[in-house]
Amino acid sequence: MRIVPPAITMILSWATCTSAFSSTSRMMARGTSTTTRRLATTTTALRSTKDESELEWPTTKIRQTFINYFSDRAHKFVPSSPSAPLNDPTLLFANAGMNQFKPIFLGRAAPGTELATLSRAVNSQKCIRAGGKHNDLEDVGRDTYHHTFFEMLGSWSFGDYFKEEAIEYAWELLTSVYGIEKERLYATYFGGDESLGLEADLEARDFWLKYLPEERVLGCDAKDNFWEVSAV
Repeated sequence: MRIVPPAITMILSWATCTSAFSSTSRMMARGTSTTTRRLATTTTALRSTKDESELEWPTTKIRQTFINYFSDRAHKFVPSSPSAPLNDPTLLFANAGMNQFKPIFLGRAAPGTELATLSRAVNSQKCIRAGGKHNDLEDVGRDTYHHTFFEMLGSWSFGDYFKEEAIEYAWELLTSVYGIEKERLYATYFGGDESLGLEADLEARDFWLKYLPEERVLGCDAKDNFWEVSAV
């Protein structure tokens, strides 16, 4: 079976100590791998010392709403693996929601296994920010969304749907389900990189322009728009 790069409609990361939504939410659509980069969610309205039960959107509700949304759209829920992977000697700690799906990306999913037949998935992966190729450990504590422990919510398509559907799902979830104001959302697409011989992903840009005005759909180069871990 030909493996098509996954369409990750959204990855949302937060730590258990922060149950918050964004006052400056940003969405990023990544070009060649057709992903919507991590949605960093922060807030000033909800960032308080309130008990989680008093919040409109506590961590548990954010997580379960995400899982329910994609489960209702034929995505199989894949529970989190341990933070210290039991069956991956290449990782000391799980550092991304994609870790469980490495065999699919590498074309090594054993025939007859669930991974080999997986076409859509949704997951919530416990992660440890502890360095790596893309080292943002130094960012811990400098803002409201980089934490040593965090979870990544991901929706995945393995050779099923691609850019247009991924963006449509992300937009509906963020605006209609989570209720984030459309005027506060921006999207990015891969704007090309001459040094790498890569052209701009105008296809992703045009899909975003169905939902956002041109001034809020921004082209970024490889340095700004690629997550290095995914290129390992």
